[in-house]
Amino acid sequence: MGHRRPPVSASLIGVIVCLVFSALFSSVETAFTSLTVFQIESLKKRGRGGATVERLAKKPDELIATILIGNNIVNILASVLATQWALTRWGDIALGFVTGGLTFLVLIFGEVTPKRLAIAHNEFVASALAPLLLICTYLFKPLVLIVNFLSSLVTRLFGKPTKEELSMETMVQMLSIAEHMGVIDYAKSAMVKNVFRLGATTVQAVMTHRIDVFSLDKRTTAEDACRLAMAPGVSRIPVYDGDNENIIGLVTARMAINEVLSGRGGRLLADIMTKPLYIMPTKPLSELFNLFKKKRETFAVVIDEYGGLAGVVTMRDIVEEIVGAIYDEDDADTRERVHKRSDGSFTVAGDTPLSVLAEFTAADVSSLPYVQTVSGYIAWALDRIPVPGDYVDTDIGQFTVLSTDAKRVDESIYRPHRRD
Repeated sequence: MGHRRPPVSASLIGVIVCLVFSALFSSVETAFTSLTVFQIESLKKRGRGGATVERLAKKPDELIATILIGNNIVNILASVLATQWALTRWGDIALGFVTGGLTFLVLIFGEVTPKRLAIAHNEFVASALAPLLLICTYLFKPLVLIVNFLSSLVTRLFGKPTKEELSMETMVQMLSIAEHMGVIDYAKSAMVKNVFRLGATTVQAVMTHRIDVFSLDKRTTAEDACRLAMAPGVSRIPVYDGDNENIIGLVTARMAINEVLSGRGGRLLADIMTKPLYIMPTKPLSELFNLFKKKRETFAVVIDEYGGLAGVVTMRDIVEEIVGAIYDEDDADTRERVHKRSDGSFTVAGDTPLSVLAEFTAADVSSLPYVQTVSGYIAWALDRIPVPGDYVDTDIGQFTVLSTDAKRVDESIYRPHRRD
């Protein structure tokens, strides 16, 4: 008595069932691999199978092995049943056609279509199929252990796998994608990106250079300090001893005014000054921000490698690095640093920070050399001290020097490159 073959109808039904399970395994694989941590947490809070999804996602090796084992089992079984059906109905002559047709069906209905649907509805697919997948993890447990053990042996031959970390560059790219998709607007995206970049930006990039620092000798009286500080409109005054690079203290305008109002306007700054916070120009802004919070300070004196004054930096400088330039009633002169001319060019003061120039002209200054001002950038591009009449064509546009002051550019004309 020969071996009894299954009925033709049973073979076809078996192939269809295998295709359905192939589609389920393919869709759940794509759904789980495309889920983000935030989506998993959201599913868990909503209670839509989120706990099971989180449980499976915590063991990615076991999850992937289970899905691949299940998918391969049903695909192989479908191939066996289809072959059985072809041999029974038409014989060997139809075997090639049936195999090709099954491959096409698996590709369309068992792989591509389920995966596309899973990408579009990954949360729904993952939560709906999580219970089925959990059952499969128990059913295929022995096979999963064997597969993972053998695969770990193979991977060790190529070195110990390193754990991928979410880098700052990756997060910036994610923000750019979210901005492009309309999930977050440009202003918010730019602010978050700037926060990420604080760790890579040093004090030297945002500090006020020593040439522009207003300071007074320790022998100056409080009354004179009030009078002298009115013109530049400063609220904090570094105090030096003999040489203006030898900063030994700090006096606020309020301290000096209080002395005058109390009838002690003749007191010297040396008697009322406080010890300033000293930092190096190479300190990252993220560390300075935390230091300001810890010390409850908003002002620091930047010291160079020789112990001399390099500049000063404030909490406002850090905030402006995040949100852009902040203007108030005392900053009218800052607004006047950049004037747009009728021909589309700009008249720019030499001490204008490159970041301010970018705000007015949309110039891309992100990849420029380590200079802070327009004057410094022109000198870098010329590779010498600028003189009136100098012209230089740079990556961000063309500069013509109109006037100089103390070997620095006082005023220039800037012409942005035309955008095609």
